[in-house]
Amino acid sequence: MKKVLLAILLLIPAVWAGATWFTSSNTEKVFDTMLSDSNQQVTETLPFLKIEKKSFDKGFTSSDAQSTVTLDSELFGSEEGSPINVILNHKIYHGPLMMTPNGIKTGSSYTLTTLDKSSLTPEVKEFVTFLFSDEIPFSAGVTTGTSDDVDVDFNMAPLSFNAAKFAALTGSGTAGLDDMNILFDGINASFSTNAVATYLRGTMDLGEMTISGNEGDNKIKATMAASTAKLDIDELYKGSMLDGELSFAIPSYLFSDGEGTDITLSDMRITSSAGESNGLMHGVGTFDIATLHVKIADDNINFPDAKIHINFKMDGFERAGVMKLIDVGQEMQKSQFMLFSSDDTDAAIDESFEHMIDYYREAGNLIKQGVKLNSVFNMSNANGSTNINLDLNYIDAKPLYDLKMVKDLAAALQGQLSVNIDKNMLAGTPLEEAIAMPIMMGFAVEKDQHYESIADLNNGELKLNGKPMPFLDMIGDQALPWDEIFNQ
Repeated sequence: MKKVLLAILLLIPAVWAGATWFTSSNTEKVFDTMLSDSNQQVTETLPFLKIEKKSFDKGFTSSDAQSTVTLDSELFGSEEGSPINVILNHKIYHGPLMMTPNGIKTGSSYTLTTLDKSSLTPEVKEFVTFLFSDEIPFSAGVTTGTSDDVDVDFNMAPLSFNAAKFAALTGSGTAGLDDMNILFDGINASFSTNAVATYLRGTMDLGEMTISGNEGDNKIKATMAASTAKLDIDELYKGSMLDGELSFAIPSYLFSDGEGTDITLSDMRITSSAGESNGLMHGVGTFDIATLHVKIADDNINFPDAKIHINFKMDGFERAGVMKLIDVGQEMQKSQFMLFSSDDTDAAIDESFEHMIDYYREAGNLIKQGVKLNSVFNMSNANGSTNINLDLNYIDAKPLYDLKMVKDLAAALQGQLSVNIDKNMLAGTPLEEAIAMPIMMGFAVEKDQHYESIADLNNGELKLNGKPMPFLDMIGDQALPWDEIFNQ
């Protein structure tokens, strides 16, 4: 028994060495694939940027490599200038068991990527040091296994920016706040995806951020507490979520204008989700603030602490149309990059405008029978609540751009906008007197405990608080300006 145990113990180093040799022999191939996949993803949104392998030195337990990130000079309006190159260092640890600076990893390889500061020009190196001191600006680690899936950890060092020091460094003037300071405690993220990033799951922790400065004699300051984003995205298409959910939690946000006006928001949460049913997309977005406190010193106003909830829903969009809209949106983004860098500003503006028109045309093409929109706004405090609700449905069998007249559009839409405000919300405020005019004009109705306004649109007829509003008598015979808008 002892001899068997001893034989097993002696075999472990041999098995580890054999497995390490096997993974190391495939390391460069895996590295080349990673660069290729990265290039494919980057060029979809940043056509002026590419990544190429610079060097690869194979070792037994680890290998060293470098890649060159090239930013085309065309981005800065020069077709003849030299491109900007940035060198990245890659330390590649060979599996199956890897001792890395970020802990023990298991898999076929772990690639740790950092910026090669030595390759930077003196000016750029000075600027990087100005922002991050002597810290490594960022590091990204990618763990690969036997499947297409990868695990990624990303870290960005704390950042510090001072406008006056920046002006002295670059010789440029400062704009906006005098002596502006930005302090950001950095980013730590950990998530899993696949080689072509069609799904994404994980968390991202953002450090506290503070922006401060002087505007005249006033000291303005805004602070966002350390916050967390969670991603559970089942399907990504060119960086946009098609299926899944993401959320963003911010414990607190503080703003002061230096004159006694303070705004405090606590426990903010933003969520977004999307999915598909029978080829049609649906999406939901929410925004919640547990406590909103506003103090305005000039008017000696202290608003009661309030709670805010906003919800937005969309249903009935064709999935293929949504993907086409994403494609067109990326072309629009590319043209906007050119707008800021082109020597021929007029031509760049024309091209950017054309892509923008294409984008809005595709957005309109999504509006077909069955599309529904709903939004809810609720604000409540100790005195009562305010509710605003909008329901809007597209019920016509014709697509949006097939409609010719304004009356056709009115008949194609069905919906309701309702506003309900508790009287106690307005009591003792200037709004208590201001609401008298809408009531007198019939735009709002006074009830026992609240004010109410309801607008209904159905079969091309609009009713406000139950009374017909003949708006189509004035505008219904006007043609919809699709040709003028889209230059058809």
